[in-house]
Amino acid sequence: MRLRPALAAAALLLTSTAAFAADGDKAGTALGAATLRAALKDYLGTLPFDSGFATIEPDPQGYRITLGANGSFTSELPDGSSVKANLTPYSWVVSQRDDGNWQVDASGAIAVSYDAVVAGQQTHVDYAINGVTMSGVYASEYRAFLDIGGSIDEVTVEQNQGTGNVSATLGPQTIKATATPNPDGNVEYKSDQEARSFTETLRIAADPAQPDKLVEVEISAGTYTVAMTASDFRSRQIADLFAFLLRNADKDKIRAAQAELKQRLGEAMPLWSGIGGKTGIDGIKVKTAYGTSEIGRFVIGLTGDGIVTDGTYRYSLELGGMSFDFPQIPEWARPLVPTDLTMDAVGAGVDLDTPLRILLANLDLSADKPVSDAASQEILASFEQHRPTLKFENVRLAARDYDLKVDGSMTFESDKPETRFDIVATGLDKALKSLQDAGAKDQNALQGFAFGSMAKGFGKQLSDGRTEWLIETAADGSVKINGVTIKGPDAPTVAPEAAPDAIPAPAPGGETMPGGETGSQPL
Repeated sequence: MRLRPALAAAALLLTSTAAFAADGDKAGTALGAATLRAALKDYLGTLPFDSGFATIEPDPQGYRITLGANGSFTSELPDGSSVKANLTPYSWVVSQRDDGNWQVDASGAIAVSYDAVVAGQQTHVDYAINGVTMSGVYASEYRAFLDIGGSIDEVTVEQNQGTGNVSATLGPQTIKATATPNPDGNVEYKSDQEARSFTETLRIAADPAQPDKLVEVEISAGTYTVAMTASDFRSRQIADLFAFLLRNADKDKIRAAQAELKQRLGEAMPLWSGIGGKTGIDGIKVKTAYGTSEIGRFVIGLTGDGIVTDGTYRYSLELGGMSFDFPQIPEWARPLVPTDLTMDAVGAGVDLDTPLRILLANLDLSADKPVSDAASQEILASFEQHRPTLKFENVRLAARDYDLKVDGSMTFESDKPETRFDIVATGLDKALKSLQDAGAKDQNALQGFAFGSMAKGFGKQLSDGRTEWLIETAADGSVKINGVTIKGPDAPTVAPEAAPDAIPAPAPGGETMPGGETGSQPL
């Protein structure tokens, strides 16, 4: 539910043309619109314009670029599947500034509806973005908005199909993005988006044999945020690559332009020197007929290098303030149900550049197999030669009665990985006491107590009352806990010996066999 796809389309359309020069008057002219249209056709190809999807017309404030101008599209596939879509046109008004950049302004609404038939199943979807306003400055030199801001009043989605229906609403949103040019021609990109008041209702058939009996699920959330940054972002090269693909979408065209495709892919690398993104949702509530669950804060994040030979990439997850109100959870288990979870998974020493270079060097779009078996083997070999390290950092699982922290790593230098995990538990004795007390009434609690006690027995008691398990596994299959070997190395694999040559059966009647031996008489 973001404006980014629309902004990406606008960015490609709002490309500079040396042939077009502003005449000093802000109002657009028919000649200026035709010149701009011709320049964009040359850059993007004729398809968006010849199909009627995009139009450019003079406007009192400059030039009006409209997407979805013809309003409807139909696509039918040989297998009988089809999609019929209708959308309301959405326009940007652009005018060239004295500094050569473009002022871009838009307001209105975007509405899309479509009917799809796939494998005999019909689906109808209505999607609307209401109260859209946007204003920004687009720099053709960088193929990027130097500054853009906007807002949305509301987004609504309605989906109906044979197995149920979905209804969703997202409240007011604000969007802000900037791209600051670097001396090397790339940009420092930053964007922030915030939305409020999300609700979604799903009515689905729990049993496909009874499609009329629908189960309702209600989902709601308070605030939704998205933040993204990219350093040394190659906005121009990436935009030019997408434009190249658009104007060479035909199979024969892209085959003929294979050399240029490889060149443009190479120029776009490494995409950026660093990228980071984080999505957060506050106040999540999921209500079903079986119970209700809540999450106070949900955050996922991703940071990493570009496509390089020694990259580091981090994925982070945070779940805070969790609660689960389900009658199926016994009372004694509630203090043990996690309320908070955090985790960072880090890949270090990741080589994405080498396999990509091998792919580009060997790609042949005119062949039956664009990537040959030999090239595929070379790509696999490059991963074998540059094996990454996987780390787990800031791992924490907490409930009312305990707090568990984990740090660990996995290396892949041998055929089998080597691992090292340091696990420290706080409140283990309290959790075990609760299980022991509940065990008098519930056998399941007693089993949990037995398992927890056994786990504690493998741990090391620290002076502050915490329990630690340092678990290490070696490539030979051995396992240590706190330095004590609890499993030795795996037995060495013995290659099977070749079976001796079979001795031929005696010939009937005691005839001499090859080699001079005489066969025995049959009984």
